[in-house]
Formats: sequence, structure tokens, C-alpha cells
Amino acid sequence: MTLIENTYYMLKDAQLTTTRQAFSKDYVGKNQNWFSYQKHIGRDFSSSSAIQCLRSIRSHLERDAALNRTQQIALQEAAALLLEHLNKNHWISDVFA
Repeated sequence: MTLIENTYYMLKDAQLTTTRQAFSKDYVGKNQNWFSYQKHIGRDFSSSSAIQCLRSIRSHLERDAALNRTQQIALQEAAALLLEHLNKNHWISDVFA
């Protein structure tokens, strides 16, 4: 399973997104078919899409006071996985707003 899929399912299971289309638009900032296309061609996050997703996740954590503990944990774990991916595959140690 790719990091894109893992991230999507973590957020979906925590009820932070409902569909692959919503994830593509709301977290990655791409068109609604982005997730399906990436899966179809067997790609994972590019550096720019991982950075955008990480920024969206961090923004969601900072601005949404109504998040329950499960949602906070899912966002934190997804952020950690994305940062690990960026560090390991693209030599990016952190992302700032």
C-alpha cells in the first residue's frame, strides 16, 4: 500500500475526509481525480504533493478546535509519516507554513 493510500485511509477512518475525491481536493490541493490517477499508474506522493498535504494537515490541526482525540492522533500520525517520507525520499527535513 502506498503512502497516499495509507494517509487517505487514516484520515477517512478518523472521519476527516469522506472520499478519495475530497482527499485529493481538500488535503492535496489537486483535482478530484488525482488520487485515482496516482493509484492507477502506481505512483506515490511527489515532494510537492506531500508538502501540500502536510501543510493542510498541520493547518487543520491548528485551526479546528472541535477535533476529537482520535482525529488529532490521526492527523499527527499522518503528518509524521509524510515528514518521514519527505526526509527519506527527498531530503526535506521540515516544512514551514
